[in-house]
Amino acid sequence: MRYFNEGRAAHAAQEAKESKGGSREKLKRCLDNHVVDITPEWIGSDKLRSTYGGDAVAAVESSINRCDPPLNIPKLTLEHGKSVVLVGPNGAGKSTILDAIMDRRGAGFDTGSHGYGAGTHGKETMRVSRLDQEELLGDVSDLKAGDVIKTATEHFIAQFPVDWEDAEAYDRNLINQEAEQRIQQLVSQVVQLFEAVQFLDRKVSELSGGERTKLSLLMVLASEPDILLLDEPTNHLDLESIAKLTGLFDTYKRAGVSIVNVSHVEWFLDMVGEDGTIELTYTPTQREAVQSGSAYRKFKKKERRKAAIKESIIWSKLPTKQAVGSLFMTNETISIPRSPLKDVDAPLFVAGDIAVLSGKNGTGKTKLMQELADPHSTIMQRDKGTQTTYLPQLWPEEIMNGTVKDFFNWVKEQSNPFSEVSPSQLQKELQRLGLGSERASPLQEPFSHFSGGEQRLLWFTCASIIEGTDALILDEPSNHMDEPTMLKVVEAIRNFPGAIILSTHDLRLMSALENDPGKTRQGRGITNFIFNRTGQESSIEKSPVAPLAFAQQTIAKSRKQAGRVKV
Repeated sequence: MRYFNEGRAAHAAQEAKESKGGSREKLKRCLDNHVVDITPEWIGSDKLRSTYGGDAVAAVESSINRCDPPLNIPKLTLEHGKSVVLVGPNGAGKSTILDAIMDRRGAGFDTGSHGYGAGTHGKETMRVSRLDQEELLGDVSDLKAGDVIKTATEHFIAQFPVDWEDAEAYDRNLINQEAEQRIQQLVSQVVQLFEAVQFLDRKVSELSGGERTKLSLLMVLASEPDILLLDEPTNHLDLESIAKLTGLFDTYKRAGVSIVNVSHVEWFLDMVGEDGTIELTYTPTQREAVQSGSAYRKFKKKERRKAAIKESIIWSKLPTKQAVGSLFMTNETISIPRSPLKDVDAPLFVAGDIAVLSGKNGTGKTKLMQELADPHSTIMQRDKGTQTTYLPQLWPEEIMNGTVKDFFNWVKEQSNPFSEVSPSQLQKELQRLGLGSERASPLQEPFSHFSGGEQRLLWFTCASIIEGTDALILDEPSNHMDEPTMLKVVEAIRNFPGAIILSTHDLRLMSALENDPGKTRQGRGITNFIFNRTGQESSIEKSPVAPLAFAQQTIAKSRKQAGRVKV
């Protein structure tokens, strides 16, 4: 029996080894799809070539015919050392134009004058690297993060071969040797910058959303890009990591890299869109890409955007809890299982106040919020009669696969399962707000058909008609929202007379609430609880520094830290 078990163990080990090798090959093929080298060339007018031929990418009086209707491009230029943002509604063609820049998936510049210039790293080709994180890591869930980084590093280094026995390739060898050294040095620096060492020993399947984003970014950044195309690079990242990323962009720009960002985080777009904006417009008969040299911050002021809802959210039932005293009864210290919060000083959440939870991902903020939202928690026990309503950062899978009616029933069950508020009342409220008004039967509409920002507005709408809530617990409430829609959420928070406990990296939201927390909170200010993690444990402390000031200090420090990275 011993020999049988040993043989079975050896067989399992061999299978695991083969599986690991297969995953590495899948990763390499995926990297080849997301990092492409394009030969510099120009098609069309020689006169236009003399004007735009030195840019990283240019297309004039062109179109992309993969989509229907085709995407019309009067003029598009990506310049070396410039960072622009790409904006537009869902379905307008953002993925299509990124595919066309990479000349992949059947997309390309099909008409007019267009072409690619020379790269910035001494190569004979223009290297275009793209972040599409789910695709990058989709087939390698069984690999450890450290193996992913090692495989990607070796893959990119192998593309810069050095052969000193070839005397005729001396100059090329020097260029490639420098590239190898840059890649190795960059990987080491970015691993340290994003604190990736904390998750290198875990499998991709075990990583959090933010850790997956960091791992995907690291691979793309290490590819020696001339053009960086980044689709939602801030997904699940905390404020500090986003700030570090913007600092890295400054370094890449100085190296001559052209950068294009797509994101729903508007303050991030403000920071990375200083060199211009590409706006996609879309009607049933026409798509068009219009480029502006205006920084995104100025561009969006000129743009007349409307909020996703027409009217204000109204809280139909007031909290039953008096606006004094603590909402939760706890011991002096608390410990939350499966979190870094062990024997920490319990924060005090006062009825009617606003409390912001600040700190990095992984410090325990979400775990604490889940305990606050759990009516049966023995760790954060509610004062008698206290009722909470919880907005999570991510929806459960079954909710994403259900209808709006299913979503309403879920919110009611989480908040007040004894409420007599019906789905028909939700439909009336949706009609009043103008949310989903273009849909014939919004209650039967799949929840996933609504945009990320609309989904969060749906939550606020459901919560507003359910009676008895004393505290709103909000995890990133303004995610995926443009400025006008975010201001509707600010108004809803201000008008809610109960307690607000929220976590956010949205500077706009912090600023708006600090300037005006609402009529019932005048003169009371906002409490800021900072979560700090050292090793495997976190601490919570009440800070004298307001959330916005703390966030700005974090951004400045993180950008400075990222600025030391050598590209």
